[in-house]
Amino acid sequence: MKKYILPLMSIAMLMAMASCSSSDDEVAEIKEESKLVPMTFTATQESNVGTRSALNGSNGVDWQTSDMISVFDAVGDGHNQRFTLTGDATEGIFSGEASSEATSFTAVYPYTDGAQLESDGIVSGITLPAEQTATPNSFDPKAALMMAYSTDKSKLDFKNVVSLVKVTTDFPCKKIVLTAIDNIAGTGKLTYNNGEPSIALETNKSQTVTLKPASEDGVIDAGNYYIAICPLKDTRFSISFINSTDTKAYTKAYTQTSSKYFTFQRREIKNLGTFSESGTSWTSTIESNGNVKASQQVDLGLTIKQGGKTYKVIFAKSNLTDKGLAEKETDYGDYFAWGAKEPWYSSFSGNNFTWKPGKPGGYTDDNAPYYNNGYYKYTRDGDILEPSDDAANVILHGDWQLPTKNIWVNLKEVCRTMNYSAYFTPINGCKGCQVMRMTGNIQYIFLPAAGHIAQTWFNRYGSKGYYWTGTGAENQWAWHLGIDPDQVFNFAIDAQSWSPRRYGYSVRPVRLVAE
Repeated sequence: MKKYILPLMSIAMLMAMASCSSSDDEVAEIKEESKLVPMTFTATQESNVGTRSALNGSNGVDWQTSDMISVFDAVGDGHNQRFTLTGDATEGIFSGEASSEATSFTAVYPYTDGAQLESDGIVSGITLPAEQTATPNSFDPKAALMMAYSTDKSKLDFKNVVSLVKVTTDFPCKKIVLTAIDNIAGTGKLTYNNGEPSIALETNKSQTVTLKPASEDGVIDAGNYYIAICPLKDTRFSISFINSTDTKAYTKAYTQTSSKYFTFQRREIKNLGTFSESGTSWTSTIESNGNVKASQQVDLGLTIKQGGKTYKVIFAKSNLTDKGLAEKETDYGDYFAWGAKEPWYSSFSGNNFTWKPGKPGGYTDDNAPYYNNGYYKYTRDGDILEPSDDAANVILHGDWQLPTKNIWVNLKEVCRTMNYSAYFTPINGCKGCQVMRMTGNIQYIFLPAAGHIAQTWFNRYGSKGYYWTGTGAENQWAWHLGIDPDQVFNFAIDAQSWSPRRYGYSVRPVRLVAE
């Protein structure tokens, strides 16, 4: 029997080799059949709006030279192929590669890296962005979702997925925010639905869509804009225009809320009309001024006259620090020399200070701003600190400033009326002065008795308060507000005192709003 072993093994090897050769040929044949070949599609859109990258004058849509689409050739894992517009923008000719054996094609605009065609024909991994770039007379191409299905190797008829909301503003703004009671943006799946495509959101869901300028420091100019959202039935919404010429200086939201239910249909433009800054149907709220949120601001109803105009005085709720406002109204904050833009210490514990470079002697004449055997700036009584020398403006930005002498004087005077009161009861163990408006929307500010720094030590720490004005007196002096909670009213608030500019006093920022 042994003599037959080798011949039998040889036969088996030959059969195996033949089998392998046949298998290799089959694989090669399959690869040949399913190889990618150049292909061109002429892409068309629905005739009304067609959520495409640019609306023309008749609400039709033009392609743009940078447009790309995802084409799934329904072979294997569906191959997410990138096709690019190669012909004239009005012709909509897209070129790329797809399987030579594909008999049907699913396409999505815009091209989405990572999107997948699932076995049931649904495309997953598609995002309708919650942040969209404001495009005059049009919409953000990234948000203009469309879907197509075709058995023709040369044509794709795209159907719109989203609804468009048209807004017209007659004033420039930093952003436009549409907010609904339902989710209107996010990541999910597209279903073709026999030419009525829809999106089902799964992740990153958002009830708001925000239009932003093309650049971070840009603005949305007055004009027409379109916001792409998920189609919705019976929803309510609000729209806000954040108006700002300087994001560090002033941010104001104009909000209009619908009182009835709306339906936003696929491929429909819902025109919300023209919005004017002077409109009477707005709810107007301030979000922030400079680095100060609205919740950190107090309107006591105090007004002053300055330069022939009347201004409302808005107070910061707490004292100034080198980083911004103190967290709590009872916090002492930092101590500033008059005209200094930062404290002269980096830290302290009790009377032990760590002085910044160049300020070893603490709060002395030699360290005082503009001091060199005398002041060469702000030398007259009544001179006001310029914004670049005003610690409140330098740190908080916007229109914040040190109060003028006139503001502190007026604050004391209104406390003599029935509409305001001054209280000197400690808050959470902190001594100070509480000035409260007693009518309408009751508001108050609390000025802690934080003491002050002279040279290298504290004076009256926790018993009296000293608050700079932005108003200089003659030579090395400046006006300040004094608080002594242990005195009767006339002496507890001293709004007309002056001190050497070298002292480290508290700062309570204000801003003026023209009436």
